[in-house]
Amino acid sequence: MKDEIMRERIINESIRSLQQEGLRFSVDTLAERLKISKKTIYKHFPTKEALACAMYERYYAGLMEEIGDILRQEDPVRAEKLLDCYFHSTAMVRREIFNKYCLNGSIGGFALRRHEEVWAAIWPYVCGGMPPGRAAVFRLIVDGAFEKAMDCGADAAEMIKMLREIK
Repeated sequence: MKDEIMRERIINESIRSLQQEGLRFSVDTLAERLKISKKTIYKHFPTKEALACAMYERYYAGLMEEIGDILRQEDPVRAEKLLDCYFHSTAMVRREIFNKYCLNGSIGGFALRRHEEVWAAIWPYVCGGMPPGRAAVFRLIVDGAFEKAMDCGADAAEMIKMLREIK
């Protein structure tokens, strides 16, 4: 049981750290945040790939659950909440992350497939009654805006409000 609790702590902190630190995330900083040794991390996850796999599985399971909760509510800002979920998913699949951490293609492929599932779940609510061609263009605009926002540290909430205005 103690091992399972530690494993959960490592996964949860890995997700939080990657989201907060982006490319500065490392096993060293993870160990420091958890106040454990790197050896303890590697006891539970023998490779970076094993940790990344567990982290992405957990992240996307939680995100899809959050999206389900949002979709079950009638909320005037539902589309903004869904776009915020997509924004965070976009941050998790940036090419730079997979390159820096030398993660294998299967992990990147898994994460990108799950990212596509996020879009598939939210686009009817985000794009309203847009015809499919217009919705595809809107996604290109959203993807580009999110990438730029991450590069320059722009306020995601403000950008999402603006994206909703151009819809």
